[in-house]
Amino acid sequence: MSNGLIRTWHLFAKQSIPILVFLVGVMAPCQMVGQRIVEYDSASAAQAEALSRKALELMGTDQFDAAIVQWKKALDLVPGYAPFQYEMALTYVMSKSYAKALSTLLPIYTDDRLYDRGYQLMGNIHDMMGDSAKSRPYYESGLKRYPFSGRLHYEMGAAAMVANNVDEAIRWWKKGTVAEPAYSTTYYWLARTYARRPDRIWAAFYAEAFLNLDRGSERTKEISKLIYDVWNDGIRFGHDRDPIMFCSEELLNVPSPGGPNVMSFPVAFEFTIATAGQHLIPEKGIKDTLSLAELVDLRTRFLRSWKAAGYDTLYPNSIISWQQKILASGWIKEYFYWLNSFGDRRSMTQYYTKNDQRYDTFLAWFGQNIIPTDKPLCLDLDCQKQ
Repeated sequence: MSNGLIRTWHLFAKQSIPILVFLVGVMAPCQMVGQRIVEYDSASAAQAEALSRKALELMGTDQFDAAIVQWKKALDLVPGYAPFQYEMALTYVMSKSYAKALSTLLPIYTDDRLYDRGYQLMGNIHDMMGDSAKSRPYYESGLKRYPFSGRLHYEMGAAAMVANNVDEAIRWWKKGTVAEPAYSTTYYWLARTYARRPDRIWAAFYAEAFLNLDRGSERTKEISKLIYDVWNDGIRFGHDRDPIMFCSEELLNVPSPGGPNVMSFPVAFEFTIATAGQHLIPEKGIKDTLSLAELVDLRTRFLRSWKAAGYDTLYPNSIISWQQKILASGWIKEYFYWLNSFGDRRSMTQYYTKNDQRYDTFLAWFGQNIIPTDKPLCLDLDCQKQ
């Protein structure tokens, strides 16, 4: 079960984008819940664990008052047990009893067993109470104690976005991907944010990283559609001036680290798309929308051309390297169909109907192969400078 604390705010206010519902982190049950309680006598611990399972079930069906009763009974058996007290505070938040949530969490939010979640929830509660000025210090103090927390970097970025400081939000979220490479939420918001900016190239990379880390949620469907749209929005085959539009002029003019005779990464990216898509240029007019099959073919051709030109060694990029591994394993076509599957549901269904056995075999292989996150992913120019 996972639960979200909901905050609404004007995202990118200057662009007149409607209010969006923003999930503040992923407030799942504390990681200690469900584990054996060793600080108390075994009989009390066993009863408390049973009560906690009942409380979690009730939370999952929005029966918050009944869940509170179960948490209180559990805490009577194991007084001061921080994971249960955290969960009771979370239940109060979900029922919008913020003052009770605050008084419940305050004595234990720094407990080691809560890791970064105590600090996060303290800040979130103040946000819910309309006092965001008090939330940031909790995120900051949490980061001092847990500098590799992706969720606290996320919260700092979210606070910046609330203040309409998009560039600062991006900086915090990018720091979060470095601090905790496997934490998917920072990639999700970077993808969404870059998709609304001129340099949609970065939306493509952060979106794909997110999809590889979060393969089965509602957000997966959303970002699959986003990545399909980002690629289609960046292509106008047959246009005489700007057939490829993934990068702003400012980004294209960034000097290449190899000197004036070597294409920079953004220029090479757009150039390789253009050359890989020569067969898609219409005899007349402009082709500004690719079918799912055409997009899969284009991306496969791009990947082969990128490697042939030596760009894979010249410019490190974790997503392109991951694609090359999948290509070498013989699954790149299926991977690109999976990646864009919610961009064109009808075409995906038709493809699957004709290729169900092979696609299912790919999914089995894919489930056993995860993009490495033992070190930060290299997704933009920052890591290429290092």
